[in-house]
Amino acid sequence: MPNYPRIQLKYFDARGRAQFLRYFLLCRDIPFEDDRVLLAAGFEAWQTIRQDRTITGPFQKLPVLRWGDRMIAETTVIASFLHRASGDAGLLSESENLRHEMLVSSVYIDLMVWIGILLWSEVRFPGADLGTTSKQVLERIHSHLAVLDRTLIDWQWLKRAAARPVMVGDCILWDQINVAHHVFGGKLGLDATPTLARFYRDCPGREAFERLLHAKPCPVTARPGEAACVARIHELLASG
Repeated sequence: MPNYPRIQLKYFDARGRAQFLRYFLLCRDIPFEDDRVLLAAGFEAWQTIRQDRTITGPFQKLPVLRWGDRMIAETTVIASFLHRASGDAGLLSESENLRHEMLVSSVYIDLMVWIGILLWSEVRFPGADLGTTSKQVLERIHSHLAVLDRTLIDWQWLKRAAARPVMVGDCILWDQINVAHHVFGGKLGLDATPTLARFYRDCPGREAFERLLHAKPCPVTARPGEAACVARIHELLASG
């Protein structure tokens, strides 16, 4: 095992923007401190530390990765840093590294961000129609999953992934399919995207991912009342 420095990943006690980073560090046996800020009404634990830039970084938000004496902020930058620091970039060609980075960006922007917007919609936009928003976001998710399915085929992602360790791109893709299943229930479906379905089912890191989900269950986001919101999304989609 490489001689890693002290590593700390600080984020809320939620999946959000950091769960796939936890998955990567866990399934690759990279020792790290999974430092979670507790969630409670009023976000007292977060408000206590938010202004301390030595903790929350240059933009005063999470996640933040400490790698020895280095502090790295911003989710996709952390992902890129881990890809390089783990040695994974050296296992891929230049074009493969570009594809890996493009996949991370695409999943982050077109899946993670939109699911987060949906879950927070009623809080951030009072008066928002959750039923209409849920249908629109689900349509967008379905459209992007179809694009991802074709891209994984074109890139021979599954074949190449079988010949290398689980990488950051695998972790974020699996996590966001899992989150989408949780949020949209049976309405998500992967029948129309068989390559994605196979990836989700057979991803080599799946056992480690599910072990963490079982050991440390937590909401997708820090949204108050998220469980009730997800239940309503299921009901609204089922009735529509």
